[in-house]
Amino acid sequence: MVARVLGCMLAVAVLPHGRVARADNAPWAQGVSEEEKAEAKKALDAGNALLLDKKYVEALDKYTIAVTHWDHPAIRFNMVRCLIHLQRNVEAFDNLKLALKYGAAPLEDTVYNEALAYEKLLATQVADITVTCTQHGVTLTLDGQPLATCPAKETRRVTPGPHQVVGKGPKELLPKTVELFVVGGKTQSADITLDPLEAGAMIVHRWPVWIPWTVFGGGLALAGAGVGLQVWAGQQMKTYDAFVDDRCTGNCTPAQLADVAYLKDGAEQKTVAGVSLMVVGGAAVVSGAVMVYLNRGRTVYPETMPKVTPLDGGAAVSWSRRF
Repeated sequence: MVARVLGCMLAVAVLPHGRVARADNAPWAQGVSEEEKAEAKKALDAGNALLLDKKYVEALDKYTIAVTHWDHPAIRFNMVRCLIHLQRNVEAFDNLKLALKYGAAPLEDTVYNEALAYEKLLATQVADITVTCTQHGVTLTLDGQPLATCPAKETRRVTPGPHQVVGKGPKELLPKTVELFVVGGKTQSADITLDPLEAGAMIVHRWPVWIPWTVFGGGLALAGAGVGLQVWAGQQMKTYDAFVDDRCTGNCTPAQLADVAYLKDGAEQKTVAGVSLMVVGGAAVVSGAVMVYLNRGRTVYPETMPKVTPLDGGAAVSWSRRF
């Protein structure tokens, strides 16, 4: 919106030649030699030509050179024009404050009035974030850029919308992320305190503890049942062999053993079933033992979950923990 308003105006600020501007004791002129003023005016004139030609990046470069020679409010105001067109409203607002530092005296009347109008417009296009922390050794970043080393209290001017403050400290402290949503013209505050590592730690397992032990115990039970069937089969076979020895002096015919054939058949079936149970049970015992090993408790730390706290002029989203 500010850029659209500015786009309708093509006039540029120039260094005024009035009595106040020429006074060597004017605050904005003190310590600036005539040579420096001449260099500043040269860069300013080049920037003005570029600005009127809507070459805002190139014009801004010239104005930046100009203020290195003479930090005059009129030059700052032209930097504001370029920055607004480039949608760099935070920098525009900061430079506008410098342009208005000495009030109306260093500016032409029309330029000063325009500057006041832009100040009102830009005030709704920027916001402030104030972050405080008290823990020693904690470092903070704002939107990925270094902000402060705690303990500290820092204020940064930002564009309205979402911003992220991240706190990191010694290994005994859990990192913390706070999401802030700021509204234009408002100040958003955040107090960053990192939680101790042990506060968020807990012992977890890959599976519920009962599962590996159930597999292990079930395997033992199956293997034991298999052994039992083998013993039973052996007893039946001994009984069958006893009948054979009693009834036959040589080779027995099926008719002689027809009434006890079930003993032999049962023993053979139980042997097969017993071997199968022992194989399956043994595999389950091995699997259960491996699962018990893999399911050893390990210390883990929580993931982050957002908690939204409405605040005057915005909202704070602190990232709490869940496992």
